Amino acid sequence: MKAALLGAVLATLVPTVALGQYGRSGEPLYLPPPALQPTAVKPAPIARPPDTVIIRHGQGGRLDAHRFRFADYQSNKTKVELRGPCYSACTLITAYVAKEDLCIAPGAFMAFHAVRSLEKHEIMRAETLRMYLQWPMDIRGWIDRMGRHENLPLDGYWTMYDRDLWSMGYPRCAP
Repeated sequence: MKAALLGAVLATLVPTVALGQYGRSGEPLYLPPPALQPTAVKPAPIARPPDTVIIRHGQGGRLDAHRFRFADYQSNKTKVELRGPCYSACTLITAYVAKEDLCIAPGAFMAFHAVRSLEKHEIMRAETLRMYLQWPMDIRGWIDRMGRHENLPLDGYWTMYDRDLWSMGYPRCAP
């Protein structure tokens, strides 16, 4: 008797739809109450970057953070105006934003150095090579002419000026 009672209770609690049990007309034999039915969850909207981003002082920092932000610019076709210095990881902007979408203002420059660990301040050769391979060919050519990526300074920078970037085809920003 206990087994029959337990079976009856379980039959009312366990949704038989999940077991593929339907009535003669095709309707499910059991539907959970509306409060327990799954609902479609709409993901929260992701903030879209503005149509144009102005970099007045592009600091270096963590490569992963720069890659993530610049990939977002790339996927949203964000235009970027470089209107000041662009140090270290900031230079990866050239790997993600199309040349025609990245303008260079007079006085702007890019400063390149080898990748270093944050903890020990030691050169990270594999990450320096990875960064080098991400830069466009004209940027890599300039680095090669300056002494190759293996010789990028750990402390200090190789500086690429506005005129160098314009000669590579990067447009001049409107005043």
